[in-house]
Amino acid sequence: MDRETVNSIEVLDTGELFLGLEGRGKPMYQHVYREAAGVYWDETRSGFKSTPMKDWSYSQWYKQIVAIVRYIGVELALADDVTWSGVSEEEKAEIERVKAI
Repeated sequence: MDRETVNSIEVLDTGELFLGLEGRGKPMYQHVYREAAGVYWDETRSGFKSTPMKDWSYSQWYKQIVAIVRYIGVELALADDVTWSGVSEEEKAEIERVKAI
């Protein structure tokens, strides 16, 4: 299993949750969409993102992204110095509490 470090978590203007990777990722990450679970690879930004927020909180989407990415053989871990953008302190605390599934 590949291990990638998430060094940025951001709520995009589109309402999607974005997990930016410290590394550049791999081309095969684009296949995560095949899991049909609302998780996509953003090659330009080098990270995984959700569909726009609707019924789930950001921390629920974080858990979903981590779980779905495991299906393609990638384990995500939070960096010690994550850059946060657009995420409330409450959601940030919940994501940090979970760290990984």
